[in-house]
Amino acid sequence: MEQDRDTYEFLAEQPRGAQEAPPESKKEKKHPVRKFFSCIFLSVCFGAVAGASFFGMKLAFQRLSPAASKEATEKGDQAAVAKPSESASADIPTVSLVKESGEEDGSELVAKVVKATMPAMVSINATVRQTSYYFGQPFSEEGQGSGSGIIVGKNDNEILIATNYHVVEGATALSAVLTDQTTHTVTVKGSDAAADLAIVALPLSDLSADTLSKIDVAVLGDSDRAQVGQMVIAIGNALGYGRSVTVGYLGAKDREIELKNGSMTLLQTNAAINPGNSGGALLNTKGEVIGINNAKIADTTIEGIGFAIPISKATPILKELMTRELLTDEEKGYLGVTVQSLDSAMVKLYGWPEGVYISAVGSGSAAESAGIFTGDIITHVNRTRVTTANQLINAVTTHRYGETVTVTLQRISDGQFKEHTISVTLQKKPELQKK
Repeated sequence: MEQDRDTYEFLAEQPRGAQEAPPESKKEKKHPVRKFFSCIFLSVCFGAVAGASFFGMKLAFQRLSPAASKEATEKGDQAAVAKPSESASADIPTVSLVKESGEEDGSELVAKVVKATMPAMVSINATVRQTSYYFGQPFSEEGQGSGSGIIVGKNDNEILIATNYHVVEGATALSAVLTDQTTHTVTVKGSDAAADLAIVALPLSDLSADTLSKIDVAVLGDSDRAQVGQMVIAIGNALGYGRSVTVGYLGAKDREIELKNGSMTLLQTNAAINPGNSGGALLNTKGEVIGINNAKIADTTIEGIGFAIPISKATPILKELMTRELLTDEEKGYLGVTVQSLDSAMVKLYGWPEGVYISAVGSGSAAESAGIFTGDIITHVNRTRVTTANQLINAVTTHRYGETVTVTLQRISDGQFKEHTISVTLQKKPELQKK
């Protein structure tokens, strides 16, 4: 009876509605671990049988209908490739970055362009005379500057190199370093200060056959067809260290910016343009010159903005400069005036026009004969804008003595400046006239 009480008390503790516990099976209970591995074994057996059945059905289908089987396989493969990532938004297309077999990446393309175009690239070194003032007394000394150039032409007598005007401005001596690292003396053949362009000439007689075989003429492209966002490559004599390469993208076209000599409409790029890059090439990925690098905005708050003269605008000017006759000192024209560059602060303060102030006119000079007076401000020689004394000298001396040039000037009358256009027949320098 004691055993029965114990049993009753156990049943009384079950939830209401619970029935009498089933009698224990006489079979021995299986261990939980054995039960787990038994389930795994049965699952594997089922999977193997199912896979074999599916493979057999597929093989039979392929044997009975090869064409239908091939079409189904191709559709399945295409569906697998086209399926977007589950984590990607349905509105954003996915882009594969996997390189196709035989396709070159961006760095390989840039390397090929650089190798093909480097023979047309030139480093330019300039010697300039710098004037400083100590206690009001002028002191002059020679300094060195650097820039870049592009071989854009060749004739029977000379190699023609395009660069920026500000690279050669005021230079007392110029030299060019070619692709084979040989250095040669060059002279300014023609310049346009307003366009910031110049052509320097290198006599063919100064070049060996080996050097001639290693240089090339650049291919000028069409900057009007360039697209914002396309990759561009800048090559130039950065910091005077020699030719180097930077890569970026075309950030904007027709960008109007203010420079020292006035405003210009330029291409904008984030390819690094450093001192010494001026006059160098901005190339597209075809190896065509689409711009001539000429400016960089330098500021601690600005990063990656450089500018280049669009080649479509530069080409007509370069062609005109290339056809100018290279003159010796004895052949260069002479105006016969003493001039002074106008400080920009003075121009703004007094409302004077930008140009070159005539502080004296030589007696019997070409200027006096033409009717130029002290106090006049010259703004153009032919179509070339001049704002500094050096620009005026270059604009005049690129013409042979005896030639007639058109000088545009501003002259004050009744308290106001009025524009005058005067024809001037250039003379020889006075010290050369008796020779």
